[in-house]
Amino acid sequence: MSEKNESKTDESSIFEQIKERLAEVGARIEESARRSGRSKNDVLLTAVTKYSGPNDGIVEGFLRSGIYDLAENRPQKFMEKALFWNQSQWGDVSSTCFFRSANERTSDDVPVLRWHFIGNLQRNKARRILPFVSLIHSVDSWKLLETLERILREEAERPPQANEPSFPKSVSVLLEAHISNDVSKQGMTLEEIEDVFPKAFEFEHVKVCGLMGMAGLTATPDETRRQFASLRNVLERIQNRYPEFKHFRELSMGMSGDFETAIEEGSTIVRIGSILYPKRS
Repeated sequence: MSEKNESKTDESSIFEQIKERLAEVGARIEESARRSGRSKNDVLLTAVTKYSGPNDGIVEGFLRSGIYDLAENRPQKFMEKALFWNQSQWGDVSSTCFFRSANERTSDDVPVLRWHFIGNLQRNKARRILPFVSLIHSVDSWKLLETLERILREEAERPPQANEPSFPKSVSVLLEAHISNDVSKQGMTLEEIEDVFPKAFEFEHVKVCGLMGMAGLTATPDETRRQFASLRNVLERIQNRYPEFKHFRELSMGMSGDFETAIEEGSTIVRIGSILYPKRS
């Protein structure tokens, strides 16, 4: 078999394995949503690309399988992949606000790749990702919120620059909560979030549309469920207190090992990585 044919076979195998794993995960999402009295369409599957290269077949496998929401947790890797794939047939990333009504697609819609940032975002790296990101899950401080608002305000007042990426008028974000006792996790306390929320809605360019949280690495299944439930309770309290903010509805909870519990506790976005990947040879 020629090298070219071997490459095509490898690409086909990667795609088929990803497609099979997505079908399995999709069935688990549907069943978990059913147990919580919801539809699978209420839960957005975001595929985490941290284990892939820009062009090793993994990202293409996700896109060919109909997964257009991709997540990265490192700014440099985010930029490498966003810049590479923006030039593809799935490019022209939309950095408009991530409101659920704007992300519901019909079969006639043209698929558009959206990048999510889910890792620790240092303030000095924020400017680099803003032209390409659709949703930042990991806003873990008031200072970061202020930085994002300042950057977008400055860019809105600055004339367009040749050969530079254009910045969106606004960015959608989730407030990251520290819901476990794991000291390695970032995030605001639940009390801080309830204090920050009304002030954040005074911003013109930063749009808070929900919360994000991660269960502790050593949490038992019962502890994981309680941690996710605590975040859902905060979301519901804020919704009841500020009913005018109708777009504040997203809960980004759940990864490969605990997404079913997260969905049962109200998650609307799950961040799935390792279990979607083909076996390494």
